[in-house]
Amino acid sequence: MNVRPFTAQKPGATYMAEVIHDEESGMWVASCDALSVATEAPTYDALTKRFWEIAPEVAAENGLDFDLETTRIDFIHATGFSARDLLVG
Repeated sequence: MNVRPFTAQKPGATYMAEVIHDEESGMWVASCDALSVATEAPTYDALTKRFWEIAPEVAAENGLDFDLETTRIDFIHATGFSARDLLVG
């Protein structure tokens, strides 16, 4: 799994990227409105790696500070299930 340990002494910005798995295409998709980043990849690990690769450049193009040493990205996996679906299923 592509995990970056968060070890910064002074944390920078924290961004939330919503992750979904598109059943139709079989691709994993991540988007972050705050950074104006959206990307996709065939696996979850490839997706998070790709996101970290493009986020600094896209942020810079949009005039946002993005320091790889202090910025934190929380990848949140969104599902199409409600609590009711899980309890009944």
